Amino acid sequence: MAQAVFHHIELSLSDPGELRSLREHLGRAPGVEITQIPGKPADKELGTWDVLQIAAAGTGALAVAVRTLPAFIRSRRSNVSVTVKTADRTVTITADNVDEVIPLVERALDG
Repeated sequence: MAQAVFHHIELSLSDPGELRSLREHLGRAPGVEITQIPGKPADKELGTWDVLQIAAAGTGALAVAVRTLPAFIRSRRSNVSVTVKTADRTVTITADNVDEVIPLVERALDG
């Protein structure tokens, strides 16, 4: 019997105080599992904030979750950005670029 292949993306926030709200927001998307994990510091960084790992059996469920990000970003009182890391691409979504960036993330998930 073949084992299901899970696809995943990682999300980090410019405001770590919004992580719980984002986790709850994404929890409404069907077919995804959300796990809060420690972030990995880049070279010469001393530490990082936690990130959310979103996993699903197919990329379609991940795309549905990603499509909810504009509503989350626009609902925040302060400017918040979400960085989405796929297997081969990292993009940052803000209220100013959301319409251009969401299609890029969706294509990365398809590819």
